Amino acid sequence: MRKPILILAAVLAATPALADKKLDDAVLKAESLAEKGKPEEAVKAVQKVAEQSNTPDAYLALARLQSRLASPEDAQASVTKAVELSASAAPEMRAEALAALSGLDLSRGTGRDALAHAEEAVKVAPGSATAQAALARAQARVKDGVTALATADRAVQAAPTSGLAHVARGEALLATGRAKDAEAELRKALEVDPKLTMARTKLATALLAQGNAAEAEAEAKKASDADQKSGEAFAVLGKAILARDPKRWDDAIAQAQQGAFLNPRDPLVQTAVGQIFEAGNNPDQAALAYGRALAADPGYTPARVANVGVLIRKGQTDAALADAQKIVQEMPSNAQAQLQLGRLYMRKGDWPNAATALEQAARLAPADAETQARLGTAEQYVGKKAEALAAYKRAVELDPKNIDYRTTYGLILGVNGQAAAGAEEIKKVVSTPGYHESDGYVNLGWLYRNTEPKRIEDSIAAYKKALELNPKEEQAALGMGWSYINQKNWDAAIAAFNQAMQIDPTTAPEASNAIGWSYLFKKDPAKAEEYYNKGSAAGRADARLKTNIERLKKGIELEQQALEAPPPPPRMERPDAGTLSATLASSRDAGARRKAAHDLATYGGDGVSALITAVKTDSDWGVRETAANSLGSIGPKASAAIPTLMYILKSPRAMDTVMMTKEQLAESMREEDFRKAVRNAVQRIQGK
Repeated sequence: MRKPILILAAVLAATPALADKKLDDAVLKAESLAEKGKPEEAVKAVQKVAEQSNTPDAYLALARLQSRLASPEDAQASVTKAVELSASAAPEMRAEALAALSGLDLSRGTGRDALAHAEEAVKVAPGSATAQAALARAQARVKDGVTALATADRAVQAAPTSGLAHVARGEALLATGRAKDAEAELRKALEVDPKLTMARTKLATALLAQGNAAEAEAEAKKASDADQKSGEAFAVLGKAILARDPKRWDDAIAQAQQGAFLNPRDPLVQTAVGQIFEAGNNPDQAALAYGRALAADPGYTPARVANVGVLIRKGQTDAALADAQKIVQEMPSNAQAQLQLGRLYMRKGDWPNAATALEQAARLAPADAETQARLGTAEQYVGKKAEALAAYKRAVELDPKNIDYRTTYGLILGVNGQAAAGAEEIKKVVSTPGYHESDGYVNLGWLYRNTEPKRIEDSIAAYKKALELNPKEEQAALGMGWSYINQKNWDAAIAAFNQAMQIDPTTAPEASNAIGWSYLFKKDPAKAEEYYNKGSAAGRADARLKTNIERLKKGIELEQQALEAPPPPPRMERPDAGTLSATLASSRDAGARRKAAHDLATYGGDGVSALITAVKTDSDWGVRETAANSLGSIGPKASAAIPTLMYILKSPRAMDTVMMTKEQLAESMREEDFRKAVRNAVQRIQGK
C-alpha cells in the first residue's frame, strides 16, 4: 500500500504560492518520490533547484522536506540559509523566513530566540498573518497566554483559512487553561488544513488537558503515523497512553523516548519523558530528562516547574520553594509557575503567600480548575470566605465531574451561610453512582447541623454513614457528638466524643472539652471538671466551660437552656500537607501517623510521595492500610504509586505459614486487610 503524501513540517510556517514554476515542479516531483518511499531522491530534487536558484523561498521549501524526510539539523541549515538570503528580499518573504526560523527555535532552540525572531518578522511585515502566528506561539512559550491570545486573534483575523494561525490561537488558549476552547480552535485548524500534523498533536494535548485520554491517544497516534519524524507527536502519544492506562507505562515511555531520539533538543519532548518517568516513580531519571530540556532551553518553564516537583518528591521542599520563587520572579506572567509556587506555600501552611500566588495564576489562566480550587482553599484560610466560595464555584463549573471540588464547594457554601444549598450540593455528590467516600457524608452532617432550622436527625444519620464507610473517620465521630449535644442527648454525645478519641488520640483537646460540656449539662460538675482538666492538659483550656462548672459547683440552679452554649468546633482548621507528611514520616505515635495518612487524601497529588513511602515502609499495618486507602481516594493523580502497589501485591506475604499462633493469625489478618486496601487502591487509581 502506498503511503499518503505527507504534509509539510509543522514547525515551518506556510509560504505564499510559489512563483517559480521550476521550484513548483520540483516540489511536486519530490512529493511523488516521497509517496513512493524514496525520501533521499525527494530531498535531492528540491535541493538541486534551491542551490541553482539560491532564493529564500526555495530553501524554505527544501527545509520543509528535510524536516519530515531527512533530519532537523538539515532543516535548520536550510532555514538559516533562507533567512540570510531574505535580507535583500521583499518584506513578506523576509517575514516568512524569520517566522520559519522562530518555529524551529521552539523545537530546537530557545523560547527567547523564537520570540526575538518572531518579533523581527512582525516588525518587517506587520500585516503578515504568518508572522503574527509565529509571534503568538513564541509568546505562549515565554510570556503569558493572555498576550499570546491577543496576537493570535490578529493572525486569525488576517488569515481565517490559515491552519497555522488557528494552531497559534489554540496554543494561546491552552496557555490560559482554556482546554475546551483550544480543542475547538485546533479542530478548525484541521478543517482548513487536514494534513497539518502539528494541529493534530496540539489537539491531543488539549484533549489530555480535559482528561479525555482515549481520544487524545487516537489523535496522537494519527499524528505520529502521519509524520514519523515528529518528536512531539511521539512524546504526546506517550503521555496519552499513560493517562489512559498506567499499566501501559512501558509503552508510554517507549513512545516518548522515540520522540527524544528523533529530536533530542526539543524541551517539550524531554519534559514529557521526565513526566512519564516521574509517574513511574523514578524521580532520578525524571530529573535527568528535565535537565536535558533545560540544557536545550534554560528558560523552558514547564521543565523548570516539573523539576520543582521532583525536589518536592525527594523531600527537599525548601530548595523547591527557592526554585519556584526564582521562576516566578523571572517569569511573573507564567500561570504554571505561579500555580506551582502556590502549591508549595500551601504545603508549608503559608496561606497569605499561597493566596497571592494563586490569585496571579487564576488571573493568567482563569479556566484552570485546579488553580481555582486551590485559590478557594487558600482564601478560606485567610478569611476571604466570599472569595473562596466564588473560586470553588468556578472550579466546579470548569470541572463538574471532580467529586473533591464539589465536596468542598458544598462545605464552603455552608461556611458562607448557605448551609441548605451546600447540603443539596453534597447530596448530589453522595448520590453519584459508586460513591463510597466518608468525606461527603462528614460535610453533609456538618451542613445539616448548620441549616435553619437545624436537621439534627439527618446530621446524625450522615455521620453514621460516614463511620460505616470509614470506621476510622474521627471527624464523623466528633461531628456526631456535636449533633447529639444540639439534640441534648448528653450520654450519646459523650459516647461519640470518646469514640473520636479512640479513633484518633489527637482529637482529645476538643473531645475532652465537649465531654466536659455534656457532663455540665447533666449537672455533674465533678465529671465536667475532670474532662475540662484533660482538655486543658492537652492544650485547649475552655475558660467558658470552667466558668460554668464553678457556677454549677456553687449551687447556682440555672435552667439547662440558660447555660452558655459551647463554641462550635473548628471544621476547616486542618494541618497543611507538609506538616501531615512530616508527621507520617517521623511520628512515634501510630495513631498520629494513621490520621496524617488519612488527612493527606484531601491534598491530592501533594500527599502522594509521603503516602507511597508509608504504604511501603511503615511498621504499623493500620498506617499502611490507611495510606493505601488515601492513595485510592486521590485516584488517577496518585498514578506514581502504581509500581509500588503492584510490587506489594506480587511480593510474598509476611505471614504465610500453615500453622500459626493466635498472635500470628491476628497479624496475618491485618496483613490481608492491608493487601485488600492495596488492591482497591490500584483499581481506583486506574479508574476501574
